Amino acid sequence: MAKKPRIVIIGAGMAGLTAANKLYTHSNNSFDLSVVEGGSRIGGRINTSEFSSEKIEMGATWIHGIGGSPIYKIAEETGSLVSEEPWECMDSTVDKARTFAEGGFELEPSVVEPVSGLFNALMELAQGKDIDNDDGGDLGEIYEIATRFYSSVNGLNGSSVGSFLRSGFEAYWASIGKGGNGVEGCGTWSRRSLEEAIFTMFSNTQRTYTSADDLYTLDYAAESEYQMFPGEEITIAKGYLSVIHHLASVLPQGVVELNRRVTKIEWESNEEDPVKLHFSDGSVVFADHVIVTVSLGVLKAGIESGDGEGGLFSPPLPEFKSDAIKRLGYGVVNKLFVEVSQRRFPSLQLVFEKEDSEYRFVKIPWWMRRTATMAPIHSNSKVLLSWFAGKEALELEKLTDEEIIDGVLTTVSCLTGKKVKKDNGKAPKTLANGSLREDDGEEVVKITKVLTSKWGGDPLFRGSYSYVAVGSSGDDLDAMAEPLPQINKKSGQVNGHGQAKVRELQVMFAGEATHRTHYSTTHGAYYSGLREANRLLKHYKCDF
Repeated sequence: MAKKPRIVIIGAGMAGLTAANKLYTHSNNSFDLSVVEGGSRIGGRINTSEFSSEKIEMGATWIHGIGGSPIYKIAEETGSLVSEEPWECMDSTVDKARTFAEGGFELEPSVVEPVSGLFNALMELAQGKDIDNDDGGDLGEIYEIATRFYSSVNGLNGSSVGSFLRSGFEAYWASIGKGGNGVEGCGTWSRRSLEEAIFTMFSNTQRTYTSADDLYTLDYAAESEYQMFPGEEITIAKGYLSVIHHLASVLPQGVVELNRRVTKIEWESNEEDPVKLHFSDGSVVFADHVIVTVSLGVLKAGIESGDGEGGLFSPPLPEFKSDAIKRLGYGVVNKLFVEVSQRRFPSLQLVFEKEDSEYRFVKIPWWMRRTATMAPIHSNSKVLLSWFAGKEALELEKLTDEEIIDGVLTTVSCLTGKKVKKDNGKAPKTLANGSLREDDGEEVVKITKVLTSKWGGDPLFRGSYSYVAVGSSGDDLDAMAEPLPQINKKSGQVNGHGQAKVRELQVMFAGEATHRTHYSTTHGAYYSGLREANRLLKHYKCDF
């Protein structure tokens, strides 16, 4: 009996398990298949967990558009979109956010909404979308200003999303001509500084969408290539892991091996088994084909640790591949969950003074100053959620729970004027209406505990998701997807080997950072896993 081709998939996240599912269900048992996972669980950057008796997502959270999403289709078919228990972001709309500016000033919607409209219009234009100028009123005027500015911009090749947004804000300010007068009821804030700070708040939310520490590092031209599905964005009632477990459920026991960390991939051999995998426990596995689904952060670390013996790949990756890995951006996004003592805590939008402002509250820690929101995970929850990106996200991983609680207490108190305290174990008085009051009669909210994700410091991920950085392009994402060794499209031969017979498709790559138009998403990872599985099925002439 002929030896079955040995296929090893590195990583049991969305891409790896999608590839494994497809290969197992469409090959008629033609392959010797295994999935090796360096950690103690499956799911990768998907990790449904629990905090304060609530279902939460430590990693991937959203289905980005239900129209055409394969993730939505799986979740719907498996009944994962409904649950009798509450879940994170289950409400179509949490209570309308209240916006507070540093100094304890609550901002009226009439102050916030024009800036929100401007920011959203500029982002939609950057993404190549049309915006509706027929709203009339202030927003109609703002859309017209944004469209006029966009039409005046020529190409912006090599520019960043950050510089585009900044120029758009300046064009808006020049057109509106409000001057530097103060805002009634907002203390020392001038109109200009306040609107600029609100604009920065929305920019900070955008940072968490992209994982870029600074939007000035986010490539402008690539923004219009990124595609989204139509329809609403939703979360999964039974947790994102329900999709992962569905994909893995078809695999026989033993196919997925946990706690199997690959330390080196030897490839480009003429041997019968051309790929040799080395593991952290000293063991070795030979394979015909390897599908690498580790994160871009792990690949960056793998090529930066040195060529030859010091790197993840031996021989080192070809230049076209390593250069793409170096140029593409990869950032850190972390979530902070905060349990408070009462339900119906308002959704907050946080507007901060500039770092060098003489009016800023020095007690607010720097790592809180680019946090845009703090909101209950659903309308009847005692758990609040804030998102952190970049340097602040990494700092969050280093802090103790006590330091985080102190930082949140200080920030919320300084911005809202609301009395917030640590839980010292003493029960405050409960009034007939259920509100909590101290002995002095003042209403108080207490923070009882916190939980943070820690994607940056985890050696199996080294961050959260990819973005197209200034200096890179969609071509780099395509290069990420190229299998090795490369086949010369003209001659049909393996590059660099002349007539020598070298096995094709030795090392293949999947994961969100290998998809040109859906990078940074779970559905992008899903599509990439299908792509590589189909590549092998076609190679072996299987029906797929």
